[in-house]
Amino acid sequence: MIYKYGVTCSETLSNKWTQSAVDCYLIGCSCQKCNLYRVYFSTSVYKCQMKNTVIDLVRKVGVPEITEYDFQEQKMVL
Repeated sequence: MIYKYGVTCSETLSNKWTQSAVDCYLIGCSCQKCNLYRVYFSTSVYKCQMKNTVIDLVRKVGVPEITEYDFQEQKMVL
């Protein structure tokens, strides 16, 4: 998949849900709520591509199976 600036999404990343992708999905792909964004991208010239990966995953493999543990853990972060 090719994105806006000619950056390609790794086929490996877009074939199965990772914990980071599930976390992103659970917060509605909102960078303002994301710890990874705050640490790695908020002061960087690079743009996080996780939202694009999440959209690609939903299209290819469907929504993630969210356990109650994932949901509770995410509520603690927010």
